[in-house]
Amino acid sequence: MKSIIATIVIIAAVVGGLWWFTDQQNQRAQAEAEVARLAAIENTRAERLALFGEAALAEGIEWSDTGMGMLRIEEGTGSRPYPGAYVKFNYVVRLKDGVEVQRTEKPTEARIGQMVPGMSSGLQQMKTGGRAVLFIPPKLGYGGSAYGPIPANAGLIFEVELLPN
Repeated sequence: MKSIIATIVIIAAVVGGLWWFTDQQNQRAQAEAEVARLAAIENTRAERLALFGEAALAEGIEWSDTGMGMLRIEEGTGSRPYPGAYVKFNYVVRLKDGVEVQRTEKPTEARIGQMVPGMSSGLQQMKTGGRAVLFIPPKLGYGGSAYGPIPANAGLIFEVELLPN
């Protein structure tokens, strides 16, 4: 009888030890995952600051997986343009330091898909009559190429107004 009780106590101790060890491993893994998550958030924040400056920290910016952001200023009431559609719009382009590098003097007409990818994507998310600020990373802008006063690998901040055709 004593050997049965001793065996049960030993089995209980082993099971309890395994449970404790597994629990400790799970807690450690959760803590490491949380540290990694917070580091990723900080990396993303630092990347946005490097590309767009303090403007990238504004409340209400919708960020996509591509790294592009959109701050809707006015929703608009018309339809959204489709790929290949001709659109009319006004825009101002600034760099992260706020320096204006390009501005339309009169409404610009272009075809969705025949402008920098970030601009095409952003305009398709807007309704006619809408206004927005687009935060376009280099991979959706001019990439590693300089374009006039726009340096290579620059993040672009487009203030856009989508006009009726």
